[in-house]
Amino acid sequence: MALACLLPVGVAGAPWLAPLNQFIGARTCLVFVVMGLMALPIPFGWIRRSIVRPWPALLASLINMVGIPLIACVSAWSLSNYLGGGLIIAATIPCTLASAAVWTRRAGGDDSVAILVTLITNLTCVLVTPLWLVLLVGHRIEIQVGPLIEELVVIVLMPIALAQFLRLHKRIALWAEHNKQALAVTCQIGILVMVFLGAIQMGVHLHTQASLPESTTGARAPDHISALDILWVTLLTAGIHLIAMAAGWFAAARTGIARPQQIGVAISGSQKTLMIGLKMAMDCGVSILPMVTYHVGQLLIDTLIADRWRHRAPQAQHHAGSQQSPPQQSPTSPPETRH
Repeated sequence: MALACLLPVGVAGAPWLAPLNQFIGARTCLVFVVMGLMALPIPFGWIRRSIVRPWPALLASLINMVGIPLIACVSAWSLSNYLGGGLIIAATIPCTLASAAVWTRRAGGDDSVAILVTLITNLTCVLVTPLWLVLLVGHRIEIQVGPLIEELVVIVLMPIALAQFLRLHKRIALWAEHNKQALAVTCQIGILVMVFLGAIQMGVHLHTQASLPESTTGARAPDHISALDILWVTLLTAGIHLIAMAAGWFAAARTGIARPQQIGVAISGSQKTLMIGLKMAMDCGVSILPMVTYHVGQLLIDTLIADRWRHRAPQAQHHAGSQQSPPQQSPTSPPETRH
């Protein structure tokens, strides 16, 4: 509801609200704080459970940071440079810090896979994301690799490292665990502020395009956005997300990954983090619309799919048990088998 209100207000009021976007340093600080608060409740010690068998997390990371950008590259050809650039940026950023683990756990999956994917993609995005942007949108927008890498280090690596350093203090770690809900609400408010600023920047762009004189043929400006464009971007981002999720699900099944880790691969391999995408889209001067629609789509789609997987889990476990001889309980059996 807040997104539905802030986007049109930001776009429509852009001529008057544009001065708010002049404080680039404050915008960077906001992203830094939100990323740190997102990372603070996450005990990255959990990843030790996944390091023993890293293939699920590696598969999901490959889909997230290689598969999705390639799909988006093909899809972006149907869009203008303004929207296409935004779609590429949405596709090349890392997995979200919090919701991938939350949705994996909601679906009955192994959230340690999602946490390891988050760590891998956020650490590698400092180099992988600029490389993809140069290759895929270098002909659309001007990309300065050095400043982009420095920015990703500041807004991705540093807040995560600081949050984990603070967690070494037991009182801070316990406080973060007990105040997850308050931290989540604070992060959501920060994200909404970034969406509002992005909507203002998009509104300035649209007002500028609308003020340009029409060509002699009466054609619209190349970066004009119509209602049909918005619908098409929404369908593209939802389609890319679903393709990535399906690829993770079936690839995990074909390689013998157990169902809890399979769920983690499907969800974490297809999700993207909104905060970084908004910041990069605004800094590169492209539309935030693909990033916002991808984020809203993954929240709605993954909720429905996660609930379906959670309800089907007992049936899957019962079916698996019926195909085997009576199970022998042992200390090495996985938790779901012992249960």
